[in-house]
Amino acid sequence: MTLLRYNIEMFCIQTDTRYTEKLKTIISEKILTDHEDIFMPVTERMKKINGSWQKVLVPMFPGYLFASSDDPDELFQRLRTNLGKTIFRYVKLIRDDDYIIPLSSKDEQLITELSDENHVLKASLGYIKGDKLCVTDGPLKGREGQVVRINRHKRTAVLSIDFLGEKRNITVSLEVVRKEP
Repeated sequence: MTLLRYNIEMFCIQTDTRYTEKLKTIISEKILTDHEDIFMPVTERMKKINGSWQKVLVPMFPGYLFASSDDPDELFQRLRTNLGKTIFRYVKLIRDDDYIIPLSSKDEQLITELSDENHVLKASLGYIKGDKLCVTDGPLKGREGQVVRINRHKRTAVLSIDFLGEKRNITVSLEVVRKEP
């Protein structure tokens, strides 16, 4: 008996932020096959709504969808054929003339390390000792050096990362439980 092995590659789809959710739904329902996935990584944030703190999900990279496929070029042809000219003009794949360029292993690793299996970057917990941030729990643990700004009032931190070939700042949830001298 021969086992089939799929070489799944992850790649990026850039779109207008107004159409990201709609495009994700259309692609997942009408275009993807069994060995393919499309997702939009989100960050879990705390927001004060009607006087109480509630968790909300915010896109980690607004205007970007990520897809995984064992044949990205064939998927691209299905996207072009099935989306139609109206929607397809809002889609941009990172590609060379002849083929779709997959995410680098570093970018793919970043997405998988920061987010869980549902592609959600959960809140982190930590404390401040002097001028130094110490993250005790969550995906930011070990990435304290990448935090460039903390807003204790809004319970957020800005994380500076290298992603898709450029420096990007993403706002993530960070609960600073105490401050020590």
